[in-house]
Amino acid sequence: MEGPVAWAVSRWGTDPYARGAWTGLLLGGTTADRAKLAAPVDERVVLAGEGVHPTSPAMVHGAYESGRTAAAHLMSTARPGQSVAVVGAGIAGLAAARLLYEHGQRVRVVEARDRIGGRIRSVDLGGVTADLGAAWLQQYPRNPLARVARALRLSTVATDFAAPLPLSSDGPVSGVDEALTALRQHAAARTADADTTVAEVLAAHRARLDPARVRVLDYAVAAAITLESGLDFTTASARGTFGEPGVGEGDRWVPAGLSRLCDALADGLDVALNHPVTGVTSDPGGVTVHGAWGRLRTDRAVLAVPLAVLPTLALDPPLPDGHAFALARIGTGQAEKVLLRYRERFWPASPGGYLWWGEDRPTWNEWADLTDGLGVPVLALIAAGDAARVLHGHRPDADVVADAHAAVLRLSRAT
Repeated sequence: MEGPVAWAVSRWGTDPYARGAWTGLLLGGTTADRAKLAAPVDERVVLAGEGVHPTSPAMVHGAYESGRTAAAHLMSTARPGQSVAVVGAGIAGLAAARLLYEHGQRVRVVEARDRIGGRIRSVDLGGVTADLGAAWLQQYPRNPLARVARALRLSTVATDFAAPLPLSSDGPVSGVDEALTALRQHAAARTADADTTVAEVLAAHRARLDPARVRVLDYAVAAAITLESGLDFTTASARGTFGEPGVGEGDRWVPAGLSRLCDALADGLDVALNHPVTGVTSDPGGVTVHGAWGRLRTDRAVLAVPLAVLPTLALDPPLPDGHAFALARIGTGQAEKVLLRYRERFWPASPGGYLWWGEDRPTWNEWADLTDGLGVPVLALIAAGDAARVLHGHRPDADVVADAHAAVLRLSRAT
């Protein structure tokens, strides 16, 4: 079978301005930690991003809402026409800047990369667009970005995350839903009185199962739990991993690419690209944002960088103890994606556009079939946790693509 005619490979784990994919709670962490980080650092500085949204973390609209909340915090005490620096032109930073701009503040966005969007990155695959980072508008019926997409007249396509086509190198897999239900029930009972790690929950649950059910459980964990988290299970909170919201609530994707939303939010804003920030100083007179490019003095600032990046900034004064404690209980999961465009679809079609794949090696366990929405054969293969580090890491793109194509061939033969 002919290989892909176009492709793209993500590197979120080694990207210094991302340092991972999305956030999750570490042992003992709670939504209160996210809420604490969302509270203003002081009257001049506030944080924004998916990691500080208490009810929709790890989601694009959580980042968007967080940015607007951060802007509202500053506007509650700001005078009209004050200057605000927004550090980061991901969707959280753009949402904050847009609202501040619309309410008469003088806003400048400084972005480290040579593009806007942050962990949203739409790429060209030989004439069609696909998302190499964040891709879905989750919880679509109540997602505020759904209104933005409709205003831009962008079409959306549903993905049924609740009904994957489960395949493995041994053929179709049965009993996955039952295995996940039993695991979640065990996790709820195990953490009723106190939090523990995901690793401890898994070990205790596996010890109760026969070898056949252990094999199904391991498949289910790799395809569902690891992909939802991306964290090291020896440090990940079981309460958080099994309790925070995830996919499966009317999720939809945008064939034109999520970058269209970022472009709309950025329209008319003053955005300085290639401006990596290394430090932020807040004093009674204002805020100074600086980097190798120079210094920017403003009245206030929104720090809309990923939580994994925040510790790399020299903050003066440092984060208050409450914020620092909360930050230490939130981790960033590892997840990577490969986009493959083919001349024809030779793999099995899933009615919901979603497949799971498992084999006795690190692999891309989650697959989204974008063919019907794009009109040409395109697969998005996603790996998380240790598999993401093994499969992507510092390997050349060509090697990653060759391995991903080989996985597609193995899947096609397993049906």
